[in-house]
This record gives sequence, C-alpha cells and structure tokens, in this order.
Amino acid sequence: MLTSLPLELIYKIFSLLDWRTILVCREVSRFFRSIAEGDRAQYEIELAVSGMMDGPPSPFITSDRLALLKERNAAWESLRWVESQDIPMMQGHVWELYGGVFAQSSTPDVLHFRQLPSKYRKIEEKTWGVALDIHVRDFTMDPAQDLLVLIEQPNHNVNATSTRGIRIHLRSLTTGDRHRLAPQSAILVHDLDARNVRVTYTLQVCGNLLGILFTHPGDADPELTIWDWTTGKVTLTCFSSEIATFAFLSSRFLLVGSVFDPEASNAQARLYVFDMTQPSSEKFGLMANYFCAFLWPDFDFWTSPLTFSIRSDPSPAWQPNPEARLPFSTAPGDRLFIITVSLVYSGFVTSYDMFVSADTLLSHIEALPTEVRSHDIKWDEWGPTGTRLMRSLSQHRTWVCYVFGTKFVSLAEPTHMSPQTLEIRDFNQLAMKRDARVEGGISHHVRDTTVIHDVFANVIHTSLPYRVIKRTLPPRPLPELLFTAVMCSEDNLILVDSSHRHLRILTF
Repeated sequence: MLTSLPLELIYKIFSLLDWRTILVCREVSRFFRSIAEGDRAQYEIELAVSGMMDGPPSPFITSDRLALLKERNAAWESLRWVESQDIPMMQGHVWELYGGVFAQSSTPDVLHFRQLPSKYRKIEEKTWGVALDIHVRDFTMDPAQDLLVLIEQPNHNVNATSTRGIRIHLRSLTTGDRHRLAPQSAILVHDLDARNVRVTYTLQVCGNLLGILFTHPGDADPELTIWDWTTGKVTLTCFSSEIATFAFLSSRFLLVGSVFDPEASNAQARLYVFDMTQPSSEKFGLMANYFCAFLWPDFDFWTSPLTFSIRSDPSPAWQPNPEARLPFSTAPGDRLFIITVSLVYSGFVTSYDMFVSADTLLSHIEALPTEVRSHDIKWDEWGPTGTRLMRSLSQHRTWVCYVFGTKFVSLAEPTHMSPQTLEIRDFNQLAMKRDARVEGGISHHVRDTTVIHDVFANVIHTSLPYRVIKRTLPPRPLPELLFTAVMCSEDNLILVDSSHRHLRILTF
C-alpha cells in the first residue's frame, strides 16, 4: 500500500506528478487530499493553470513561489500594475522588445537597453548602452543567450548588375563584442541582387536558429533563410513571390504565411509548415518541399489581400537564463499566434485577426504520418473550433509586440465621452475553466460564435473561447499625451505615444 510508505517518500512521489494526476489523487482519500492541498501540489497546479514553469533552485522556497505566483496572477487578472514609469523615446529608428528587455537606438551605431523590472518575479531594472563599430539597419536579440543580431546598413555604392552581401553580425548583448558561441568571424553573409536597395528585414531567433525574411519592394521575390547561428550553416532557404511572413512553430517546424495565389480565381491564405530536421542549403520554392499546409477559407472574388503577418512571443525555445534564478517563468508550450491579414473589400481597406494556439497547429501536424509531404489541412478540419477570426481592433501596428504567451493586448481609442481603455484578450483555456468555478469573476468570457458574412466566399464561423479583461487608464497627467499603441511582455505593458515620442512602462 502506498500509504504504508514513509511520509517523505510519499511527498517525493507527489512532487513528480503532473497537475492533472494530482487533481485525481485528491479524490482518492482524505490523506491524499491533505497532500494534494499542500504547497507543493498547489504550486504545480497554479503553474499549469497560469501557463508557467518552475524556476531553478534559489532562496525562494515552494510556499514563497506559490504566494508570489498567486499575487502575480491576481494582478494581471485585474490589470492592477504596481508601478508606472515614463521614459522618452529616443531619436533612432530601430527598436525591439524581447525577453523582458526593451531596446532602442539613439544613433545608427548606438543601442540602449533596458531590463524591465518585475515585482512578482523579483527582477531589478537595469539599463546599459552599447556603442558599435557599424551602422545598424535592423536587429533582434535573445537576452537568455546574451545574443544580439545586427544587420549592417548595406553599402549602396555597388555595381547595379552585381550582387551585394548583407552582413549579419552575431554579438554579445551586454558588451557588443563577438558572441562566444558564434563562428570565428561572427558574421553571416547573405547575397542579394544589388538592384534591390530598399530591402526590409524580419528577424526571429529560436534557440540556435536564426530566421531572416528579406523582402524587396521591387520585382525580386522575398527570400527566407534559416541559419544555425552557432555554426553559420544554412538550415533552410526558400524564395517565392507568395512568401509574406514566417514564425517558428517549434524547434522542428517552421510556419510560413502566404496569401497570394495568382493561379486561383479567389485568393486563399495558407500557412505552410516546413520540417527543419533535414537541413539543406539549396534554395527552393514555396511549393517544392513543404510538410503540410493549413488552408484558410477562400476569399470573396471582390476581396484583394494586401498584407499578411504572423506574431507570437516568446519563441518555442525560449527559457530565461538560469543564472537569473527566477522563481517561475512562462512555459514554452502555451503560446498564441495572431495572424493578421489586411485587404481591400468593396473599396475599403480593412483587416482581420486570427487567434490560434500553437497546440492546435501542432496537434494536427503530429497526427500526420512522418513520411507525408505536401499535405493540405482543409479549413473545416482545423479552423471553426480551433481558431477565433474577427475584425482587427484599431491599433497602430507599427508597434507589433502586442502578444505574449496567451495574451493579446490592445488599446481602445478614447472618445469625448470615455477615456482610453486597456483590454486583454486571454486565450488560456485552463484559466477560463478555473474562472468558471469562481463566483464573482472579474473577467468576461466569450464563448459564442463569431460569424463573418463578407470578405470570404462563404459565411465563416469560429468559436475558440477567450476571456476579456479591461481597465480604464488613469487620467493623463499631460492632457496632450495620447497613447496610440500598447506592447506586452512577461511582466510589463508599454504604452506608446509616438506623436510626442513618449513611453509609459507599467510593471507587474
């Protein structure tokens, strides 16, 4: 009998159980219930419901971590931040928010970094600057790996008939020096047609993988390249006029968005999935070697898609630096993808957001045989119950860090009758189930079906549940300030007033 074992051993066994098993054991006997309602078991349940994972050993014991986690969850669920700080927006043209660090440039060769604080995860604010020996065109970073990826401003004085190399520098985030895990030169070079002067870049890091989408405003096709940045070797490179966006779905699967199909009478958005376990440096077209594709419903004949984007944060491989010894952090599995399409319909420009979890996409992928290739997953198989598709809220989409974990944050525009309102849509399904058992909950649950009658060729129904949390912003100390966007990280919200180049950091 299990109950005849020493109590210390029983506690050890319970500490190895997942939260679902703990809930089952709680119903077995009063003895098991007393253990399941102890701090260790309750902490495991709270982590699971919150979409969090436990941190490394530290001075914080289990009861401390449980108390901090409950306080943190209560603060987010009521949008009750503990600190507000105003900072100026610098004069540079590039910025980034990732891994709890906000970065912006003051000049083309100087970056400034701010480690955002957290009350409940005991993170102190820290600022530092890095002076560089190059002019930066764009950049991204991964604080957990001390990684700073810089795209050097290209030299435009080249022969118009030649190629030019885009130089990608792999540096330390804290010092600006060569990253210790980078290849010897710490520079990746990607050749582009020299005639494409105004290239735009989309950069993402996922563990040892670095992805960059090179988009040209002219006739050249977009190019997507994935490197193992620690070796400098190319894992995947793809080119096609249809490539619009990409994101890492997991460390194995890459998601590539396309919304332009010149051979079809009705345009259709697609989410192509590529398997990165078979690396190749050979360029291939979008249709050549995909594992599977998630099909959107066909657009109406009169609908003309303009842009297509995928946002998700953090990356599937993200984990905080263990040296930080944080009590807990966001689990990599609980991630929301927001896929936005802007289009022209009946002479007007509008946009729609699709909300879908990583688990929904991965469950369909993992159900396919490993030898399958180019398998199309029809909309009716994954979309109606696995997604929520709705018209986009009016938000300045230049500031694109509006999603973290399962949360999507937005800012309602004020009117002469009402002040600005902050709104979070949270797609954490376990948290919604717990809310349902708590009387007097503070969030509003949306479980009905969203119906879209126009834009698409047929009426579209989607019903992924979510909860809405709102809070009216306090009166503005300076009447002329008007926040036009909001960004989200693990412990903070950042309000943006781009007209007056002003930022407000809200800390949890």
